[in-house]
Amino acid sequence: MDRDDFITRCKAAVTDSAPTKAVREALAGLVTDRASLANVVGTPERGEVQKLFVSDELTVINVIWAPRMTILPHNHNMWAVIGVYGGREDNIFWRRLKDDPARRIEAAGAKSLGAGDVRALGTD
Repeated sequence: MDRDDFITRCKAAVTDSAPTKAVREALAGLVTDRASLANVVGTPERGEVQKLFVSDELTVINVIWAPRMTILPHNHNMWAVIGVYGGREDNIFWRRLKDDPARRIEAAGAKSLGAGDVRALGTD
């Protein structure tokens, strides 16, 4: 599989009746296929965000985290699927405090993902 094949699979998955699940399955197949990974994402050389495909219906990015890199809490405002093909990603999930005029947040859970793991995130 090469990048075009993977993007074609993802574009078809987005039109599925359960798109999050279908994209998750496509990504799960990729992160466990070491031979295809290099054809799709190349060899990581430094921390960066690579846009592999962008359209109104689908965005596919390859995020390469540098060691000990962190990012502030954020909301994707859409569903997303994360696949880890090397290293590890530690996630903290946050929620807004109800009826809080300051709109503060609190930790609501955590999940570590390692090589081969795929996780779907909902819109919220």
